[in-house]
Amino acid sequence: MSKWEMKEPYIGAHIRVQIQSIYHHGIYIGNDEVIQFGLLSDMLKPKEEVRVLVSSIEEFLQGGFLEVRVFDRKERKIKNDDLKIVEIAKSKLGEDGYDIVHNNCEHFANFCIFNKKESKQIDDIRSEIRKKLGIKK
Repeated sequence: MSKWEMKEPYIGAHIRVQIQSIYHHGIYIGNDEVIQFGLLSDMLKPKEEVRVLVSSIEEFLQGGFLEVRVFDRKERKIKNDDLKIVEIAKSKLGEDGYDIVHNNCEHFANFCIFNKKESKQIDDIRSEIRKKLGIKK
């Protein structure tokens, strides 16, 4: 399970902010800038209009509190190094195709870090729905 701490981000850090009941994710690239898959305010726009972009940390946080992911030993062994994470994030600038279930901000951040699109938030929601419906995985 991922661990998060409220601390200063470093270049290549996976960061997040909680806005109401959801978390918004991004990659910190230094100089108080973040690469993220859309702004939280973009989430109601058509998915073709939501793009990977650079914003200020203030714009990313929208008044919330910054959390930085702390990787465990296993994750540190398989993750990209911090500069590679930033390089991958920058290579995605301008991309669209946002999909809350299959291609969201958490998928984006995890792809930059592990080369794999994953979203714990979505997995948790799916698990909760299965549980409520009595479906065993």
